[in-house]
Amino acid sequence: MICAKCGDEMRMTEKDTSSGRDIREYACDGCGHTDWEVQGPALWQILSDDRKEFEAAQADRALAADSGARRERSQTGRAGIRSLWNRLLASFGKSR
Repeated sequence: MICAKCGDEMRMTEKDTSSGRDIREYACDGCGHTDWEVQGPALWQILSDDRKEFEAAQADRALAADSGARRERSQTGRAGIRSLWNRLLASFGKSR
C-alpha cells in the first residue's frame, strides 16, 4: 500500500481475519502514518460458507432420494393392495 501522506511504500503491520473479513493494517516508516484496508472476505469464511452450502445440498439430495423411495414403496404397496382387491372381487364375480 502506498502512503497517502508521503507516497512511500507502507509495510503491513497486522492482518486480522477473525471477523470473517480480511482486514490489513499498514504503517509508513517514513512519516509514521497508519492506514488499513479491507481485502474482502477471509479465506476461512469462504471455505466455511462453501462447506455449509455443500452439506445443505447433500441433505436436500438425500431427502429427495428418501422421499422418492418412499413414494415408490407406497405406490407399489397400493398397487399390491389394488391387485389383491381385484383378485378378491374377481373370485366373487366368477362364482355368480
